[in-house]
Amino acid sequence: MSFTEETLIPVQREWNGWRLAEVRIKDLQDVHWFQPPGAPRALLHGYVSPSTVVSGDLIQPSGVEAADRLLVCVIKCHMAAPIYTALAARAGQTRPGCA
Repeated sequence: MSFTEETLIPVQREWNGWRLAEVRIKDLQDVHWFQPPGAPRALLHGYVSPSTVVSGDLIQPSGVEAADRLLVCVIKCHMAAPIYTALAARAGQTRPGCA
């Protein structure tokens, strides 16, 4: 499978959330491993600007001022393996807690 920096990927605000949005790979910044409270392990995360969301919904909690960038989770099973592998490489070789 070939992909470019323009390829759309699904992201979500919470690791166990149901609201999905699509952003371009190039718009996912500061990709890193992070283990949110309650998550079974560290998951791939990054930041996106709300203005770069192509489709979907990344609702911010009510009463919170609009952010310049939002922390989002990238779930492995939501995308093709080569894309996830490339994103994981941007975050580092292994996720925390893995040998």
